[in-house]
Amino acid sequence: MTDYELIEDILAGDQQAVRLLHERYVDRVFHYIYNQTSSHHDTEELLQDVFFKAACQLERFEGKSSFKTWLFKIARNAVIDFYRKQNKARRTVSTESAALETLGGRDESAEHTALRKLHMENVVDSIDQLPDQYRTVLHLRFIEDFSLKETAEIMGKSVLAIKAMQRRARTALSESISMEVTSYEEK
Repeated sequence: MTDYELIEDILAGDQQAVRLLHERYVDRVFHYIYNQTSSHHDTEELLQDVFFKAACQLERFEGKSSFKTWLFKIARNAVIDFYRKQNKARRTVSTESAALETLGGRDESAEHTALRKLHMENVVDSIDQLPDQYRTVLHLRFIEDFSLKETAEIMGKSVLAIKAMQRRARTALSESISMEVTSYEEK
């Protein structure tokens, strides 16, 4: 079933459709929020808020974007509101290496797996040092696999702004990784 069919069923009162739609997105939204907060407790609270808001506003979902994009925009706004209300400085974001490891190869030797894991740790550390906007755009584009248009909609920016931000984020990440490799080789 497509998201749109599930939404129609939910609006008609089908509780099974609610469970199916929730299961389809709960893990991805959890990882996104956790990436923004680095707190399991805060993530769980925000996750509940996101799905509650989505349920309350579901009849207003017009389908102009995908449901996934719409849901992630609610999640992003919930994180922004959380920090505004809490008046907290953003904590360091911890990009989960498990999410990045899924991007690696499955049929590789033990040596390649070990080297990839070491490299992945360096990448994760480097990503965690990037500014918030850069981490967000990289997460949405390469972990969640949103298009430029969807990422722009979620972040409330133009497609051109997202392209530029993505380019700057990739450059900053590349420079950071290069500096780590150079530092490591000098030791």
